[in-house]
Amino acid sequence: MTPDAASRLKTIPNARPNLHTVVEHVLHLPELCPASHNPAPGSTLTLRYVAAGQLLELFSLDTYIDAFIGHPVVRDMELFVQTVAQDAANAAGAEVTACADVRLNRVRQGQRVTVVAVPGH
Repeated sequence: MTPDAASRLKTIPNARPNLHTVVEHVLHLPELCPASHNPAPGSTLTLRYVAAGQLLELFSLDTYIDAFIGHPVVRDMELFVQTVAQDAANAAGAEVTACADVRLNRVRQGQRVTVVAVPGH
């Protein structure tokens, strides 16, 4: 869905692929929407996967997330989490669970969105 953003997501080789390794990245989300100013400060996105041959590279995750600031297509948090989960699964070659814990402006609620994605979909 976002080939421009997905191309920013890099991996590094897993030095010990024979060891069962669970990886969690906790990303502090920037303001993505210039109109609503959402998500609000304190919002996070956690990516969790069992490492296979590749690991998601830390610095590229920040660059990748920044590609969604003011994005013309990915406008809601549900689609954002779905897109990130799928792109991460494709890059890592492993099932990825993405869970966003979102604080929102203009409403008296937060939102938690969880998506499980497998490579290639």
